[in-house]
Amino acid sequence: MVLDVTGPPVAVERTIGALQDMVGVKEAIEGEKGAESTRVLVALEKPRICGSVEDRTIMCLDCPFNSTEVPARWRLAARKASDVGEIVARLGEGGIQARVRDITPLEKNVDLTLREKGMIAVAIERGYFEFPRRITLEDLSRVVGVEPAALGKILRSVE
Repeated sequence: MVLDVTGPPVAVERTIGALQDMVGVKEAIEGEKGAESTRVLVALEKPRICGSVEDRTIMCLDCPFNSTEVPARWRLAARKASDVGEIVARLGEGGIQARVRDITPLEKNVDLTLREKGMIAVAIERGYFEFPRRITLEDLSRVVGVEPAALGKILRSVE
């Protein structure tokens, strides 16, 4: 996250210090100084919502942090409905209230070969669909032995 902090230099320094002490903030780094404001790069810890889907074969289709709805909407693709129930329970343990509004099967309008399905499985396993990604398209292409452009096309067809 990038913030523009305005005020006298002493106040900016205090604000950066306060940001560094906040729960959920990994680091706050002072950046470019302008005439009226100072840019601050704030690195956040992984949000509880993102952590709740770890160790599951789940992809986020819509991020609740980008939602304009109140309450936020979060769409997931999961292999089993029971995984979704477990995520709701994990969120509840972390103090986040969530409920399932609907579970529908994904439309299977893409025919993939067995080899392409294997590439998708490797992409999920290596964290390609996570935010932030744990592997780049180029590194993943080396792992599965396919040119990045071709692999990108396969991954987009699944998304």
